[in-house]
Amino acid sequence: MEQKRTRTVCTGCHQRCGAIVYSQGDDIIRIEGDKDNPISRGAFCGSGITQRFIHSDKRRVTKPLKRVGERGEGKFEEISWDEALDMLADNVKRIRSEYGPESIIVAQGTSRTTNDWGERLKGTIGTKGWNLAPLHVCLIPNIMPHALTLGAGQMQGADVANAQTVVLWGISPIVMLSEVKEMLRNRDQTGAKIICIDPRFNDLAAESDLFLQVRPGSDGALALGFMHVIIKEKLYNPDFIDRWTYGFDELAKMVEEWTPEKTAEVTWVPAEKIIEAAHLMASNKPTTFYPMLGPSCMHSNAIQSGRALACLVGLIGCIDEPGGFVFVPGPMSSAELTLIPDDWNWNAPEAKLIGAEKFPAPAAFCNSNAAVEQVKARAFDAVLTEQPWPIKMMVFVANDALNSYEAPQHTAEALKSPNLEFIAVKDFYITPTAKYADLVLPSADWSERDTIDEETFKGLVISSPRAVDPPGECWDDWKFYLEWGKRLDPELWPWADEREMVLWRVKLLHGLDLTWDEYVEGAYLDTPASMQGKETKKYEKGMCRPDGQPGFMTPSGRIEFFSPVMQHFGYEPLPVYHEPKESPFSTPELAKEYPLVLTTGFRLYSFFHSAWTNVPGQRELYPYPFVVINPYDAAEAGIQEGDWTEIISPRGKVKAKAQVSLEVAPGVVALPRPGWRSDCEELDLPAYDWEDVCINNLIPGGDDSCDPSFATAPMRSTLCKIRKMEA
Repeated sequence: MEQKRTRTVCTGCHQRCGAIVYSQGDDIIRIEGDKDNPISRGAFCGSGITQRFIHSDKRRVTKPLKRVGERGEGKFEEISWDEALDMLADNVKRIRSEYGPESIIVAQGTSRTTNDWGERLKGTIGTKGWNLAPLHVCLIPNIMPHALTLGAGQMQGADVANAQTVVLWGISPIVMLSEVKEMLRNRDQTGAKIICIDPRFNDLAAESDLFLQVRPGSDGALALGFMHVIIKEKLYNPDFIDRWTYGFDELAKMVEEWTPEKTAEVTWVPAEKIIEAAHLMASNKPTTFYPMLGPSCMHSNAIQSGRALACLVGLIGCIDEPGGFVFVPGPMSSAELTLIPDDWNWNAPEAKLIGAEKFPAPAAFCNSNAAVEQVKARAFDAVLTEQPWPIKMMVFVANDALNSYEAPQHTAEALKSPNLEFIAVKDFYITPTAKYADLVLPSADWSERDTIDEETFKGLVISSPRAVDPPGECWDDWKFYLEWGKRLDPELWPWADEREMVLWRVKLLHGLDLTWDEYVEGAYLDTPASMQGKETKKYEKGMCRPDGQPGFMTPSGRIEFFSPVMQHFGYEPLPVYHEPKESPFSTPELAKEYPLVLTTGFRLYSFFHSAWTNVPGQRELYPYPFVVINPYDAAEAGIQEGDWTEIISPRGKVKAKAQVSLEVAPGVVALPRPGWRSDCEELDLPAYDWEDVCINNLIPGGDDSCDPSFATAPMRSTLCKIRKMEA
């Protein structure tokens, strides 16, 4: 049989690397990086390569399953897709008629390509926007500070290939393989400098010229300390500040107190390193920043920490120029696609947002209700209390709720509740959440579907055709939404198949009228957005504002150190630093019992979130749940390398094997994200229950613990203690 070569895109994480898949029939022979892909340039990780195993894994769910036992037992029988879709449609119609569409929640997970279609499906049901997604944790707090300050979204425009100083803030190679290659090549060729800021001595710290080991949750203070040095020593461009920024005098006054000495006390970063880093950022330009989730997400002070980072970028002034922070076109959508009107008011009563009365800003800024519905697991509260209205149906698409949200004990209580009348899960395996489902639906992975990458980077249209047919009756999510939508309102879902959906979307959003063969053969297609993205200093040319005037997409048209929008909503308009709500400084009495600062969720090379712990090629790298602890703290607790330990917070406890390492500072322990939820038969390695190892058991939920403006859960800066488990 002739070998087939397919150029496509891996969607296993948000990096979206180009892939070449070689196959014969239904078998994947090998996978390699696509050197011609303009984004990844041939970079490809081991996690992507293990798609070979996932495609052929006999343990996958390959047919729709209907529950036959009690919820939580995990007993199912096979049914047809027609039966499954009828169950979904019938329950939607019944519950919508009896309780209203707001009683139906469709929860979208990550690393898929279906965001807009999920919104369209919810619009078909009668709701608008994402009803439940962990955006309050990982996305909103990353995007909004930069939107408020710079008039642009999250900083994915780091031009590491042309920078003279690269600031890596809370990021490691797992999410930036291609950028790492470019950055190191640039360093070797031009002498560019690398600053790494992280609570952990991560994989890139060894490659950096300067490593700053910051206390978890104190990143905002560190940014203020940098700005103190830059302003005091006049290391900024006064012409840029005068012309393009708003609120400089107020910012300068606020950072006066943040001397290197005070900043060092708060952040645990030596004062001399703070000064050295500030000089390097401000003087060795162009400077680019590459922050990820660590500094501006998953903290009780998330938004203001993110604001401080964004203000630092604005102060240095390398904006939309080679080697700086480049404005790149983000994911594109439209009201015609999502069925959400452009003028839709997310804070209006008819929007039906749970929690909007206390947290109005996320909805107003983000055009999404996901950021507020999850506060104190509000959607799950509504299941149990039926307030402010009952939640009767939940559909989880690539969303293992028991491993995704803070306070999973609360999530489990809701899933068990008889108030929740119908649960469906669409995923690759029987996840912990799927065990509670009335209906489990099989999913196709990235090598098995004809779609398009919706997380469009640099405005490009990058084709993603299937390389092999999916096993059994696995459906990609596009087909699932299409067929489900047709049963609810066929006029809103007129396409014959996923290919028609792709071509319609490409024409609608990018103006490209293509056949399927043209789409596939084009591979990497320039669009008006991608061509615009090649322009530099777009703010000077009127290309950043819809009115065509020079400036930034902010109310003042300038970079806003002082944010009138934040002030309007009753929040501090300057990036004021607040201690995490649990810390050695803010809660000293609690710290006596729980003396260690806990940071959770750092990425591992082999896993994305809680997926693929069943895959031998990935599991063998990290066979067991583990915790990283400094040798000093390990000795204090009588813990040695490889000992099973209990990590305990005021909320709960988890177990993990000790990894004793200087990777973390004394007083800090670090837990990675994977829940090790799946066993690996090939390596004789067990699965672990979410109650035993899910790190979210340690994390507080509720209004009192979260960020006061954007409801972010403090997953990376709480207190804990650790002890050796008895044999």
